[in-house]
Amino acid sequence: MFMSNTYPFKMLALAFPDRVLEKAFQQDYFEKTLLQVRLTLVFAAILYSLFGILDYFVIPETRNYAWFIRFVVVSPLLLLIYSLTFTHFYRKWMRSCLFIAGIVSGAGIVCMIVLPPSPGNHLYYSGVLLCDLFYFVFVPDFLLASLLSWILFILYIAMVVFFSHISPAALMNNSSAFFAFNVAGMIASHSFERYMRSDFMQRRIIQERTEELKKALQDVEKARRKAEDLSQIDPLTSLFNRRYFFSAVEKELARNLRNRHCIALIMLDLDHFKRVNDTHGHRVGDMVLQEVAEKIRDTLRTTDTPCRYGGEEFAILLPETDYEAAVSTGMRLQQGIEAMEIVCYEKTISLTASIGVASLGEGDFVESDVLVEMADQALYEAKEAGRNQVKSWNPERIPAPRNTQLPLDVY
Repeated sequence: MFMSNTYPFKMLALAFPDRVLEKAFQQDYFEKTLLQVRLTLVFAAILYSLFGILDYFVIPETRNYAWFIRFVVVSPLLLLIYSLTFTHFYRKWMRSCLFIAGIVSGAGIVCMIVLPPSPGNHLYYSGVLLCDLFYFVFVPDFLLASLLSWILFILYIAMVVFFSHISPAALMNNSSAFFAFNVAGMIASHSFERYMRSDFMQRRIIQERTEELKKALQDVEKARRKAEDLSQIDPLTSLFNRRYFFSAVEKELARNLRNRHCIALIMLDLDHFKRVNDTHGHRVGDMVLQEVAEKIRDTLRTTDTPCRYGGEEFAILLPETDYEAAVSTGMRLQQGIEAMEIVCYEKTISLTASIGVASLGEGDFVESDVLVEMADQALYEAKEAGRNQVKSWNPERIPAPRNTQLPLDVY
């Protein structure tokens, strides 16, 4: 297990056993280290070239040879690979490009040590260690950096032994230092990549948790909206319920006062509905209410608000509707319900409705309960007059609202 038991991994290779996870890490690692690699290639090319000044002053007899390696081979190659980092080719062959850049850079230093005849060329040994340092610090891959460092170590030993005159003591000293440098570099590089993988996992976990939380919040919001909608809907008829009705009336009255629109309210009650329940049962009665609710919906505009007020009574809010239009709507509802033939369990049921209409003129205002009482009073008059008819509000029963002029017509 790695770090806080976040995931299993191979100790040496530092690879996730999950291929999808490993691919995601490599993509993330590539994007996070791309700028670092580009800067390293440019910096390495500049540094490699600047040491040409030391070639001139420290070991001038090897100057031409060293300059050929620096300015003709290594620096141009590093700049070429730098230019490739801006292409799709580099994304696919990143490790190969960095391997070539690392090997050529290190081999160039080794060649400057062993091939020229001057014994002072061993001063370039520090250049080998500097190149090794670049591997571990700037190559964004533990295995690749380790591979480059040990290839350079073997190349240095082999070239010095076979092509250079160096004392065994000096060779032992340089090799031991080089070996220790590689070991320390591997430990540092390994720790750095472990940290990068741990950081990647932490960010991935945070991202997943954030997405889960976001989805949970969205689900909660959907559930809240659904619960709110359900709290406003009558479960039997799917019309708005009484609670929503009063809220809608309050809002429409306030809008009517601001914008000086007309507003109307219809109260509808099914005549002798108790007989339907007593004769056919409540299940049939529920089916009748559902059919009536559907007829009400089909008769109204989309801007109207039909509600089940209670039992067999319905309330309908008509925004921006004047007196004549409200009465006309009431008449269509009364006639439509009278014409209905509702078939339930092979039984045909007919019924009628009594309707009361109340309306306010432009800019008129009353409290919501007063408006409801106005329509309810008109409904009461329709029932008293024999049912199955439409009546409008009579101001003699309820004091008229301030600045409100309502007709007294009876239909």
